[in-house]
Amino acid sequence: MKKLVMVLIALAVAVSPALAGNKKRIAVMDFEDKAQGQHGGWHNPGKGMTDMLVTALTKSGKYSVIEREALEKVMKEQQIGATGIISAQTAAKMGQVLGIQYIVTGSITEFGIKQSKLGVGNLGGLFGVGGGVDTRTNTAKVACDIRMIDTSTGEILKAEKGEGEESSTGVSVDLSIAPSVDFGKDGFDDTVIGKAVRKTIESVSRPLIEMAENFPWSARIMKVEGKKMWLNSGKKDEEKEGRNFGIFRKGEDLIDPETGISLGSSDTKLGTGRIVKVEEKYSIAETDAKGVTKEDYVKEER
Repeated sequence: MKKLVMVLIALAVAVSPALAGNKKRIAVMDFEDKAQGQHGGWHNPGKGMTDMLVTALTKSGKYSVIEREALEKVMKEQQIGATGIISAQTAAKMGQVLGIQYIVTGSITEFGIKQSKLGVGNLGGLFGVGGGVDTRTNTAKVACDIRMIDTSTGEILKAEKGEGEESSTGVSVDLSIAPSVDFGKDGFDDTVIGKAVRKTIESVSRPLIEMAENFPWSARIMKVEGKKMWLNSGKKDEEKEGRNFGIFRKGEDLIDPETGISLGSSDTKLGTGRIVKVEEKYSIAETDAKGVTKEDYVKEER
């Protein structure tokens, strides 16, 4: 009997992390370029840095990132501009349409190379422009700000600032050709700007990956039929049968009068549910809650 009890306890411990550890579904919007004029010709660094962040989050195994094509389609339909400004209402709509739990927005605040020494040519200590060949110190510096937004509440869950700096001394490089070594091309990661970008992305992706474990599980309701609900979390999200959750209806946004940013919302609990079947891309749950609609959402209660 003691052995049986120990086995059951071990199974319970083993199953619990599996239920809590499914991938979080997110969208990463293209970084806004606030460093325009600094980078001296590198083509669309915002898109390049966005792609690198998406790769880092995907490789972590903690996040399932929506494809750019699907994101751009929804942004166009919802008339969301390229500024990365997301209101609570927009976040909620994107969450419903795309089935995502979180949105990451970002902006580049610094991006360029500075010469600390002058040789032949008229470099003038400018960012990313100039010419000539000489021994000098080239210092690349990149910085960005990112925010992670909860689509169910519009609340900013995380705000991070990332920075990266890399120097190369005693190397003769004509910076006028540096922009031809662009994001995604062979050799970019070996340049001083490429290394600075990599450090920046690592500095902002690390806290997002670490905090994924602390996010409560949540999902969107796709369909309601009697006591059954279809949720947008399936085997591809590492979903498991037996998960218990609460069902909530989003209330009025609580807007900070000073910043205009949503600090959350006063949501109402409608009841509870339990996942009884898991398919590849969705799961089926049962509930005794009344009046549940597709506009409501479900999340793990802690």
